[in-house]
This record gives sequence, structure tokens and C-alpha cells, in this order.
Amino acid sequence: MLTCMATVIGFAGQFGWVLDLAAHFRVQYALVLGLGALSAVVRRKHHWATVFAGFALLNISLLMPRFLPSVEAAVSDDAPVFRVLLANINSEHRHPEAVRHAIADEDPDFILLLEITPWMLEQLADLADGYPYWVAEPREDNFGIALFSRQPLLKTEILRFGPAKLPSILAEFPSSGQRFTLLGTHPTPPVSAELTQYRNEQLAMLAQRARQADQPLLLLGDLNLSPWSAWFNQLLANSGLQDSANGRGIQPTWPAGWPPLWIPIDHALFSEGIQIQRRAVGADLGSDHYPVVVEFQVARR
Repeated sequence: MLTCMATVIGFAGQFGWVLDLAAHFRVQYALVLGLGALSAVVRRKHHWATVFAGFALLNISLLMPRFLPSVEAAVSDDAPVFRVLLANINSEHRHPEAVRHAIADEDPDFILLLEITPWMLEQLADLADGYPYWVAEPREDNFGIALFSRQPLLKTEILRFGPAKLPSILAEFPSSGQRFTLLGTHPTPPVSAELTQYRNEQLAMLAQRARQADQPLLLLGDLNLSPWSAWFNQLLANSGLQDSANGRGIQPTWPAGWPPLWIPIDHALFSEGIQIQRRAVGADLGSDHYPVVVEFQVARR
């Protein structure tokens, strides 16, 4: 019954930060309730089997967008395919070689690193050999950020959304005679009412910025919420962005090493004009997050 209650509570996330936490574990609820229904059938508790199965199906219905086939964008022969690596590397991470190894394996055109400290940025200084264009604001807390690129930077800006004033990076790049924007961000985690409010205000301002963009945009970041949160749905509705994970499975990214609790909180959202060709979770790089790899094209206008 507790799982049934958590299923319902997860729909009330806009009314309290603790309630919103219940929205993130839809996969776990579906599994527990499905097993509960089977157990009830075996024990001939048909009433409970019906209840558990009904709640399991409710959770499954929320998971379906991640499994239903999505319309794959056609690959354009004359538009380059870019690859971006998004990685929350954990501010306590002390193994830069693991980060280098992940980068070498994926060979991305763009690298967005979250929770990068001054020490780690110094250790990764050799990235400039292969990624000569970069912008960074390292910090000693969990909100340092850095973007490395093989492509020339046409414009860069450090943005500070919401009352927390945490840094986000906006960068514009060329593609076949036009421009596109990468926007990297990392809101506060929802571990208190205040920090949840900071997160939500940052998401609202990100949505406004995305809605006002006059060129294709890819929003990347550890957003500290799952796709089943009411605040995530509000972000999509207000920004006009789409979730690159739809049709590609759950793709959990946190907490690495704890499979029973895995949820997807690292996201890549895209606007009209961006064509997603591939999205996958990368290999373990020693952080509490798994990285996300996205391949995309910029559609010709």
C-alpha cells in the first residue's frame, strides 16, 4: 500500500518539495507493484492483485513516452553530425584520467562538465590541445561548469538564473552557414524547500530563455529532477523544448553504483531545428552520475 500511496503523492509535486520527490521513482513503483500483483494472484488475493496491477499500469503509462518508437530524424548528407558529452563529474572527484578516458572513448565535438573545481580544471588543462575553444567558471562547491569545443565559439556568455545566481554557459556555434546554441546548466538539488524553489525558478528562467531563442538550441544539464516531475513537464511546456530521451528508454544517470535507485536526472532538451540522431548513457567515469552522449544535426532553414 505504501507504493500505491507514493504513486499518488508523486502527482502532487507542485504543492510541496517532499511530495515532488515521490514523482521520480516511477520505474521502481511499477516493478514493485507488478511483483505485488503477481504475488497476490499466487496467494489468490484477487482484490489486491487488481489494485496493485492498476497502480502498476498507472506508473507504466507515465513511462511509455520513453519506450514508444519516436520519429527518427533523417540524416542530412550535407549537414555535419555533432556529438556532445554531458558529464557531472562530481566536485569530490580526484581521478582526471577517468574523465580523459571517457572523453577519448566518445570522441565528442563538445564537452560540458558540471561540478568542475579549479583543481580539476587545472588537471584537465591538456584538453585544450584537442579542444582549443572553451569557457569555464570552476568553483569549490558543486556548481562549477566548463564547456570545451572543437568548433569556434561565435559567442559565449555566463548566465546566472534565479536567486541562487549559479553559473550557466551559453555558447553559439556555426553549422553550415548558420548558428546554433548550446546552453549548459546545473540547478540546485531539491533537498529543502528553499533549494527546490531555487531550482524551480532557475528552470522557469531557462524556459523563458529557450522560448525567446531565435536559433536552434540544445539545453544540457543535470536538472536535478526526473521526467516524471510536474516541474519537468512545466519546463517542456513553457520552453517549447522536446526531450531527446523519448523513444530511447529510461536511460538513468544517477546515482551511479546504486541500480535500485537509478533515475534519469541528466537531460538533453532540444528545440525545433535540432535533429537528434542518437542519445545514450556513457560509461562510468568515477562520478555519482553517468554521462550522457547526444549526437545531433542542425537542420537547414
